[in-house]
Amino acid sequence: MTEGGAQAVPWQSCTIEDIVQQTPSIKSVVLRLRKPFAHIAGQHVDVRLTAPDGYSAMRSYSIASATISSPIIELAIERLPDGEVSSFFHDIAAVGDEIELRGPLGAISCGPPLPLPLPVPLPWTRCC
Repeated sequence: MTEGGAQAVPWQSCTIEDIVQQTPSIKSVVLRLRKPFAHIAGQHVDVRLTAPDGYSAMRSYSIASATISSPIIELAIERLPDGEVSSFFHDIAAVGDEIELRGPLGAISCGPPLPLPLPVPLPWTRCC
């Protein structure tokens, strides 16, 4: 679950477009965003589910789709034992359902760029 800086990223509703069983414990959930966004590899979204009584549960899932600006994103969701949100996606969610999400969030980095020129020739010049 993302805290802090995520507060500036607004929640939006999205629609489940497709659910594909990839393995016995992983489903791909394809979502249509109301407000499309561009993302980079390694980013994630926060998903929030709210019950009729007001109880809500939030989890973070990595974006599994290509890094292009599109109204469609894919999340690969593993069923976890006693997982509130993963169980929802595996047992209850259906095409056409609406859920809330916010993102993209986070960034990955493998460290600062190496100084150039390098003293010893290497097959790469930067780690990323």
